[in-house]
Amino acid sequence: MDKMKLKRLEKQDLARLKDKKIYCYEKSEVYLSELFAEFPGLAGNLAGIIDENRRNQGEFLFAGKAVPVKSLGQTGRVDWPRAALIITSDYYREAYEQIEANRHILGFSGTAYYFANKETSVEESYREKYKNHSLENIILFRSGPHASSYIKGMDFSDNARALFEYMLQEGFNKKYELVWLVKNPGEFARYKDTENVTFLSFSWSVSGSKAEQDRYYRALCLAKYIFFTDAYGFARNCRPGQTRVQLWHGCGFKTRVNFVRCEKRYEYTTVISDLYSRIHQDIYGLREDQVLVTGYAKQDWLFHPVWDKWGCLGMPKASKYIFWLPTFRTANASLPELSEHGPKGQTGLPVVDTYGKLGELDRRLRELDTALVLKLHPFQDPGSICLAKAANIALLDNGALEANDIQINQILGIADALVSDYSSAAVDYMLLDKPVGFTLDDMGEYGGSRGFVFEDIREWLPGAEIFCFDDLCAFVEEVANGEDPTAGKRRELLGKMHKYRDGQNCKRIVGVLGIDA
Repeated sequence: MDKMKLKRLEKQDLARLKDKKIYCYEKSEVYLSELFAEFPGLAGNLAGIIDENRRNQGEFLFAGKAVPVKSLGQTGRVDWPRAALIITSDYYREAYEQIEANRHILGFSGTAYYFANKETSVEESYREKYKNHSLENIILFRSGPHASSYIKGMDFSDNARALFEYMLQEGFNKKYELVWLVKNPGEFARYKDTENVTFLSFSWSVSGSKAEQDRYYRALCLAKYIFFTDAYGFARNCRPGQTRVQLWHGCGFKTRVNFVRCEKRYEYTTVISDLYSRIHQDIYGLREDQVLVTGYAKQDWLFHPVWDKWGCLGMPKASKYIFWLPTFRTANASLPELSEHGPKGQTGLPVVDTYGKLGELDRRLRELDTALVLKLHPFQDPGSICLAKAANIALLDNGALEANDIQINQILGIADALVSDYSSAAVDYMLLDKPVGFTLDDMGEYGGSRGFVFEDIREWLPGAEIFCFDDLCAFVEEVANGEDPTAGKRRELLGKMHKYRDGQNCKRIVGVLGIDA
């Protein structure tokens, strides 16, 4: 069977396709809307969508019409002389390869079309413009999720920011132009006089201003290195020689929700140990040589707490502090699709689920001169938490951290102990060799819905197991009294879960990549 062809869908193809059934490859409401806005003559021909992601399969209501979404195997053979296949994905080349490898299932031959949406069309024109230009000494940074899930502060944070600050400190900006892609560049005027540092907006990829597009695509097309924390789709069309590094945001206990092979989506990712190298190869579909065991950049901050900024946050005065960092359950109103099951009760908290328990915990904390600082995930809806009038239990608002330009790992070292659940923050905190407690009241439910990377999660928890309110109170008293009964297990697991604890992760990352100042 001859290799099938891949062709960009253009106006002149309409005459050939106008009477054919249309099957789209990959479900994307945004893509479909753009496709049929540009090619309205095909809108009534949509017969089905092929998508290998089980979460996308089923019946999909689009433009008032129920459209079946099926896997390749479920779709089966189609009468292709009377049908056409259009790829509706950012990763159209990957999609093409998947179809080519499985077209015996579909009985497909001939030409597969791909629809280039506005951003892809613009980028292709700039890629053509710069294809014969040498790459320049540009290092590009981006952090946080996709633009559609934007949360203020997350676009200049986490591992990408830690690595950027290290590069500034070590003078890498003398040799390289350090470019950030953020939501609003105007918020970073404090860097305007810093040599070779530039902030651009990621929304300029589809800006109506040619000058803004020129600046954005020059950086994207000519950067030698591209670092990101989470979202990576913006760098999908990089050319050979450009090095993309997924710094990610944590090695924890939760597994990945949707499996997509990332082997071709970036060149490298960083992890904290050989154990997590094997895990990330499996859950992200990577080769062993793509996974760099360097430690995370932001873990360097743990060893240098910003005590001078701590007082700006208005936390209760106490002789000891316990931080509580639960993984997010109920997302804020702008991101409903991210919500998972959440604690039920008066307070919105696990274990401390009633006002009575909250009051009792607060009383004990005051007696022990200890404060509990609750810091929610940036996606978490703060309105889901009610702390009543507790004196020694405080909510550390993400807005306050952002306003004071503080990253959580810059103050986590202040904590005398940590309470978490399945968050990677607990794995980071192990480096400080301080007590950790894990709320596990929903372990069965969470494991059944989201899942864990370890078969027996309890074997891998480096701290106290907290199943109920009394367990939490016992943990608080142990911390207040300087007791650390789970230190042995924590230190044993530390050697397996972390390879380094020297605060030199940023140096290692640039070193292994061969980037020098």
